[in-house]
Amino acid sequence: MDIIAEIKTIAKEDPNRPAFVFRREQISYGELWKRSCRLALHLLGEGLDPKQPVPVYGHKSVWMPVCFLACSLSGHTYVPMDVNMPNGRITDIVDAVASPLVLATEEMAEIRGAHQMNRQVLEEICLGDARPAGEDISWPGLAADDIHYMIFTSGSTGKPKGVKVTHANLNAYLSWSPSLVEGRRGIFLNQAPFSFDLSVMDTYTGLATGSTVVCLDRDLIRDVTSAVEFIRQNGVHYWVSTPSFADLAMGEACFDAKRLPELSHFLFCGEPLTPRTVRSLRERFPDARIINTYGPTETTVCVTAAEITDEILKTESLLPVGYAKPGTEVYAADAEGRRLPGGQVGELIINGDTVAAGYYHNDKQTAEHFFRDEEGIASYRTGDMGYVRKDGMVYCSGRADGQVKLHGYRIELGDIEKNLLTLEGVDGAVVLPKLRDGVVHSLAALVLQKEGWDSSYARRKYIRQSLGERVPSYMVPKKVVLLNAFPMTMNGKLDRKALEELI
Repeated sequence: MDIIAEIKTIAKEDPNRPAFVFRREQISYGELWKRSCRLALHLLGEGLDPKQPVPVYGHKSVWMPVCFLACSLSGHTYVPMDVNMPNGRITDIVDAVASPLVLATEEMAEIRGAHQMNRQVLEEICLGDARPAGEDISWPGLAADDIHYMIFTSGSTGKPKGVKVTHANLNAYLSWSPSLVEGRRGIFLNQAPFSFDLSVMDTYTGLATGSTVVCLDRDLIRDVTSAVEFIRQNGVHYWVSTPSFADLAMGEACFDAKRLPELSHFLFCGEPLTPRTVRSLRERFPDARIINTYGPTETTVCVTAAEITDEILKTESLLPVGYAKPGTEVYAADAEGRRLPGGQVGELIINGDTVAAGYYHNDKQTAEHFFRDEEGIASYRTGDMGYVRKDGMVYCSGRADGQVKLHGYRIELGDIEKNLLTLEGVDGAVVLPKLRDGVVHSLAALVLQKEGWDSSYARRKYIRQSLGERVPSYMVPKKVVLLNAFPMTMNGKLDRKALEELI
């Protein structure tokens, strides 16, 4: 599949079909294509270097997919950045890609060295009737090995790292992902921000099937009652989210099949799906299909899937994440990278046609995680522990390093710790996850104070607020514990067990 050609075809054949629905606006396939073509023509005249990554800043509005598609048509990688990101993280990303241009669909702070094309300019370019549409010109587009998009994820160095997902990676994923739902012209729920790769599942699977993507903005996510009503009004068929958001929705009495009769599939990714969540969903939506998927950003959203049936729920305490998609192999390896027999726990390795092209301008970490197997197939060391049954069913049992998943976001605890150390009065920092039913529920920071600093509530509040200026809000620990000394073991090592007892 070529996703750009597919969008163009749908725009020609069914131009009035809604492509995206937001709370206050929507855009059809025909209008999406027209606006994207006009913006792409403008980008071609901006004098950007070929293949220059272009950051796109904003939240849930029609201008985000317009900018994404315009970048692709004009031969540029797009780099999504959400309004929830702090200015420091946004600056890090723009600096990392060295872009002279930012497409800013919402108001944002000025960044030195980067010109902002704001909403007003975007509207002038895309909505003026006198401007050429350019809908049928021969676009530079993207070759198979070109980078379609880059998602920046938490990095252990304290700086985010950009995952390079190629045009071929995305097309290979989309050759499979529509099989997770039934037929074309459905209605997908988009919960995740566009800067989180879970959004690729609903956004691009929706576009690839000529479907409508119904988007929840951050205000709706905070008001779950209104979110459920919005979902009902738009007749959503395919729910795509982290398990955490489904748990949140189940706090609403109106979240059930009676209120949402069109909802037929739940697709989960981004964090572990627990039997408790599945049982609760089964009670409320007895006829819906519940599909568990797995895959890191580095392998293009997800590479496995399994429907969680009543039989699996009865017999499995650790739910399977599924069978690998065509074109992909998942296996467990020992510490030396050797394949383990079926059923033995090791690090999960993924190889195949959706393994990304590495990290942007980060050869060291690329070499640590990406490699070619004995047959020359692109492979990725996930850092996840798990095993694969002899029949190919994959199970993931947790992380092997200092990385956690919280509400679907992948977080390097070292990233938070390094940013805490930049705060005035902080001599040391340890960040630990707090678990509930085996799933990370929140984060806690244990902070070593310099001598003379107080341990008041105001001090803890200062630390959280100051950290929030450096990292995204989902990375700010819910609890801060201030210490004068870290507990140590008899061997002189940090006593992590004693620290866990403090949170």
